[in-house]
Amino acid sequence: MQDLLTAFGDDMHDALREVAREGPLARSPETGVVMVLRHADVEALGRDPRLVGAGLSNFDVMGIGEGPLRDWYGSLMFTNEGDVHRRLRMLVQKAFTPRAVAAIRAAAEEMAAETFRPVAADGGGDLVAAARLLPLRVICRLIGVPDGDVEQFTGWADALSVVFGFVTPEQADAATDALAGLNAYVDGLLDQRRGAPGDDLVSALVVAEVEGERLTHDEVRTMVGNLIVGGHDTTGSQIGCSFLTLLRHPEQTATLATRPALVPHAVEETMRFEPSISGIPRVPTESIIVSNEEIAAGTLVILSTAAANREVGVWDAPDTVDLTRFEQPGVPRLMSFGIGTHYCLGAALARMTLEEATRAAFVDLPGTRAAADLTDVPWRMTLGRSPQTLPVTVG
Repeated sequence: MQDLLTAFGDDMHDALREVAREGPLARSPETGVVMVLRHADVEALGRDPRLVGAGLSNFDVMGIGEGPLRDWYGSLMFTNEGDVHRRLRMLVQKAFTPRAVAAIRAAAEEMAAETFRPVAADGGGDLVAAARLLPLRVICRLIGVPDGDVEQFTGWADALSVVFGFVTPEQADAATDALAGLNAYVDGLLDQRRGAPGDDLVSALVVAEVEGERLTHDEVRTMVGNLIVGGHDTTGSQIGCSFLTLLRHPEQTATLATRPALVPHAVEETMRFEPSISGIPRVPTESIIVSNEEIAAGTLVILSTAAANREVGVWDAPDTVDLTRFEQPGVPRLMSFGIGTHYCLGAALARMTLEEATRAAFVDLPGTRAAADLTDVPWRMTLGRSPQTLPVTVG
């Protein structure tokens, strides 16, 4: 089980298969963490009100008992439950709608084309390096941040992404500095939008109102930071995972090139097969029974969406990549964006960015293929997991 908790490269799927053979749950004797492996259990527990988010437990473990970083993390939507979470979600989703995302699709399409244009001109390149800024450029366009300021947002987002796990004192200091810079920028943006509202998300958040409730200045600022940090690394990491899957299955890539309508299904299938986020942390507020085993209140539980999305008997040929899978009827639920009350509000934005990146790199570029052996690729892990580099040739 300990190996399973630290595996995040190609070894992750091997480790998940190994423990799944022993039963529906895996327990770590060293940490007490319980991993839930079966699709039915993962989905049921994701909707179970007796399980809540991990909250500030990682900050408690790190000994960060106070300060601006803890305050910021504790005010994020996903770290809160109950009435606080419901209020924030109700107001944010009033502004952060699929229609708002659809309105910037043309801009995202052009950004994706610009992203991979140098790769085409050079006859190849590193897809991971090329796509580094794309998710944040799309997010910043939605928010209303000028393209010229995206680079500084990247530094802030990189520094803050690590606090979703466990950090060193040096990383905590860097994240605190990044938070100060980000907050100062967003404060200025909010002042501008209150004086001259636009058609961007920040303007919509400022005026969002439901049943007389509105977001405070600090809540809008925190939501913008949450969107930037969460969307930057997780979407960027998934681009790497999805591209790796396509490059490792050239027959599927060839199909995609001739059937561009498969792009949305290709995004779903590559997320199922090679996810950047492999599990959902939850904590039961009371003792629960899962697959005839008791899990005590207060235990850290990982709902393994990675295991669930490749479970034999739930999926047809789960270890096979099939870009037509999600156009077929009766396909099981994909849980990569969460489940229940904590389903990711940014799912539509992430899907749209992934679709445009996939279209630009594998439909619009002629003959994109791996330029090196992809049997043993190097991986990295921040908030999400991703291959470090993906060299390709085109043409």
